[in-house]
Amino acid sequence: MDMDGKVVEEFSARTRVTTKLDPWVKDNVLPAIVDMPITHSTYTEMREAFWEWYLDNEPNCDYVIVSNGYPVEYRFLLDCQEADIEKRYWQHPFPIIDLSSLLLPFGELKEASKSKLLARVRQENLKPHNPLHDSMTTALMAIEVFKSI
Repeated sequence: MDMDGKVVEEFSARTRVTTKLDPWVKDNVLPAIVDMPITHSTYTEMREAFWEWYLDNEPNCDYVIVSNGYPVEYRFLLDCQEADIEKRYWQHPFPIIDLSSLLLPFGELKEASKSKLLARVRQENLKPHNPLHDSMTTALMAIEVFKSI
């Protein structure tokens, strides 16, 4: 996403859930992704497709931003790196910024920024707990912080 909130590149993928589901995930995440098609037959295939996309796009990125990235996003990124640690040792996302940490010095976003963000979320019909939608909301919030610095 650029500083105007325009999506420049995106990655979306899904595989079947093959592990025991946490009740919170079952109640909150699965309903949010019900319309997402299965794109990969295994977690490994999906992870490798993401890593290829990430490496292609990383040179054009200033930051990697997550929202409450532990444990899901951090574990996923570690899995990507550890799949070929010799080759990928220095290819990890850097800097990786957690939105929660980024927001700490600012308290809450100013009312004007929150209103602008909420309007965009509604306009785009972004659903909480949909991974692509959550990443867009996270990026939009980070942009508001960066603009206020």
